[in-house]
Amino acid sequence: MTAEPVDVLGVLFQGLTRREAAAEVARLAGEESRTYVVKPYSEFMPRAHDDERVRAMLNGAAMRLADGAGILWAANYLSLPGGRLQALLQFPLSLASVVLRPSALRRPLPEAMAGVDFTWEMLGALAGSGRSVHLLGGTAEEAAGAAQAIGERLPSLTITGARDGYFRRSDTEAVIEAINAASPDVLLVAMGFPRQEEWIARNLPRLNVRVAVAEGGSFSFLSGATPRAPRWMRRAGLEWLFRLLRQPSRLRRQLALPVFVWLVLRQRLGA
Repeated sequence: MTAEPVDVLGVLFQGLTRREAAAEVARLAGEESRTYVVKPYSEFMPRAHDDERVRAMLNGAAMRLADGAGILWAANYLSLPGGRLQALLQFPLSLASVVLRPSALRRPLPEAMAGVDFTWEMLGALAGSGRSVHLLGGTAEEAAGAAQAIGERLPSLTITGARDGYFRRSDTEAVIEAINAASPDVLLVAMGFPRQEEWIARNLPRLNVRVAVAEGGSFSFLSGATPRAPRWMRRAGLEWLFRLLRQPSRLRRQLALPVFVWLVLRQRLGA
């Protein structure tokens, strides 16, 4: 990869398009070394900012991809020229661009990996390179449904197995043994942040996989258990609003967004 990383609250994001990132995952899946990929999103960036352990865990990944318009906004705002006064003047206009002109935010990070858009792009690249995948996470119905949907859309992609992520810590050894017996090239882990990243970082040395990818709630969307936002909302970076309207319980998580915005402003001001 040649793209320069972009520092957002101490996490270094790669400025790649979905196609470029998918191709890189496929390349890593053909290497002998074990590595992992994360896709941090805005709501959990305050935790990464405050917790050095979480930040190091994210930066330890081979790829850190922006999941959502919030990260694109932060990277763009932080890259704008000017001192403190200009930063304050640019702040409201920059925030307005998230809704009014989202295309203006695609620099220095060109594209968000939000939703399952990147997941499908990545799976297509893996299918084209003859790799195999294993699914771990979500409910049993979501894991099985996601595997079925992937198999129907990409019949050439080998799926070595799928199981839910609701297992006790004492069952970890059995889960690892099952994955190692299947010997997939890529392991998709959908347990939510930061459990999935912690599980990957802790267990990767013992896993017989080449790449582990933190997938968040993607199995729910892949399986059809959770519908996606209309295309116009996705293009405008408003998928988070659609999900909030459908699941008001997500409001508590969304309350982290003002904190994220404030921390980004502080970073720009050098505070």
